[in-house]
Amino acid sequence: MNGEISQTVAGLGLAAEVTDALERWMLHPRYASERPALKSLVAEAQAGSAAAKAEIVDAFSRTLPIGTGGRRGKVGPGPNRFNTVVVRETAQGVADALHRAGDAPKVVIVYDTRRDSRTFAHVAAEQLAANDIQVTLIDAPRPTPELSFMVRRLGCGAGIVLSASHNPPEDNGIKIYGPDGAQVLGARDAALMAAILAVAGLPELPRAGDAQLSTIRVIAGDAIASEADAPYHDYVRAQGVVRGSLASSGLKIAFTPLHGVGHTSVLPVLRSRGLEVHAVAAQCDPDGGNFSTVRSANPELPESMAMAIDLAREVGADLVLATDPDADRLGACVRVRGEYLPIDGNRLGVLMLDHVLRNQRPPAKGWVLTTLVTSPLIGTLARAAGVDVVDDLLVGFKHHAGMMAEEPGKTLIFGCEESHGFMRGDDVRDKDGAIAALLLSECAAQARDEGKTLMDVLADVWCEQGYHREKTANLVAAGISGRRAIAAVMDAWRAKPPTAFAGLHVVSVDDRYAPRRTGSATRDLPGNVLSFELAAGDRACRLVLRPSGTEPKLKVYALARSHGPIAPDTLTAVQVDVDGLIDRVLADAESAARAIMAPYLEA
Repeated sequence: MNGEISQTVAGLGLAAEVTDALERWMLHPRYASERPALKSLVAEAQAGSAAAKAEIVDAFSRTLPIGTGGRRGKVGPGPNRFNTVVVRETAQGVADALHRAGDAPKVVIVYDTRRDSRTFAHVAAEQLAANDIQVTLIDAPRPTPELSFMVRRLGCGAGIVLSASHNPPEDNGIKIYGPDGAQVLGARDAALMAAILAVAGLPELPRAGDAQLSTIRVIAGDAIASEADAPYHDYVRAQGVVRGSLASSGLKIAFTPLHGVGHTSVLPVLRSRGLEVHAVAAQCDPDGGNFSTVRSANPELPESMAMAIDLAREVGADLVLATDPDADRLGACVRVRGEYLPIDGNRLGVLMLDHVLRNQRPPAKGWVLTTLVTSPLIGTLARAAGVDVVDDLLVGFKHHAGMMAEEPGKTLIFGCEESHGFMRGDDVRDKDGAIAALLLSECAAQARDEGKTLMDVLADVWCEQGYHREKTANLVAAGISGRRAIAAVMDAWRAKPPTAFAGLHVVSVDDRYAPRRTGSATRDLPGNVLSFELAAGDRACRLVLRPSGTEPKLKVYALARSHGPIAPDTLTAVQVDVDGLIDRVLADAESAARAIMAPYLEA
């Protein structure tokens, strides 16, 4: 039988390293759980399916890497796919790394509503128990930020959440958190990846006995509300900056969790503040992880809120809110003259920070944290209020958390990044959709009391500090050829940076792979990021290129700004000018990047 399988695999004509990995997965008992799906895939390739053959090549060409927030990818057989084998090996790596670091041998696990998330969570729990790790498993879908909170509250050495956030339905993933409740970073990240890679080379993994399995503490049913939800919800409410009930504002909200877990946090928190919140019932249903009512469960995309907007029209809501499946990101639309206008992540961050600074005296050692691809207006607002700010972090809230670990005496006033992630306070070391929903709802309620909308509030900020506009292009390139195409752009522009985009001169280049000496270990971390500062006369723009850490695409960011202050009667003209500039810069950069990628994608 083994010889027959080896002959079948060899007959596919794959590269040696792919053939070796495929044969191992076809024969070794360790991979038995994935074998039925794998046999079907091999049979399709054997019958001449080019798509099946390409799937095998990609699935067996490498080990699923640790990207922004952990490991995630398409569910299926193979080392470069997400499956029970990868989960078990990852959990073993977590256990080994935890023991070596001398951290508390305790791990808390939560999962979201995706297909097989509960199964993957139980597999991870069993593997940790086999290594004498005390496991607490929340056995119902719950938000990622609740996991971060519980790691700190329970004094755990690590935390795990099974989720692929807003990725397509065919994906799943695992996010790994350290003892500070933050996603692994720097040396801890490297040590964890080394441990996981070492596990992949072991002939067999330990299996939990009945005694070890009995040590897994499963919190289920009514106990979840009292033991997990209540302390977390109290913390979220404490991040608000407006005291008392908000009922008198008359603000109405339409909310959707997009088939995820957001209704377990956003709804109870907002309703406890006296707000009238209407939820999209169909999208409170987990839907078996199919996300059948949306093309993408990503609240960054306005079309994801279509059903919530319909509900908003029906009930006369002023504000539409949406969280992604694991409820760590927030999207929003605001009603203006009868229409619901989306607000992007940069502008949501500006609204929330402005709201916090206007309603609360900053603590003496408070600070604001954000990334180099987030609106520069965040830093401008913080500095204008006399608040310390770090605004050159790499993407991923693990970098925000890294700064917090470096400066434990400081208090986080606000943290954000452009991709609809926001945080406040020190006990959730990750972005939090419920905290963001609370801050934005407070801001909208205050604006309504003053006869304004959130767009009016933004206009006031722009007139004070200058108009800012940010826009992102996503150059999708899947598979091995896509990875090579994306790398070609980064390599070409790193070796020979462009000198101009859309008539603006490149006045400086920041290669985040190059050594930095800011005095902060987190700020000095290397990243595959290129940042170009552009200028011509009184016009300025930043252009940033970054391969996504979780999806097969090259992200191209453009961030343009005017000088401030601006007279209200000239704001529209300034907006037209800056918006046109950013469109030209982004189009020029995208065209140049695609020209470099084309030969790799056409091969």
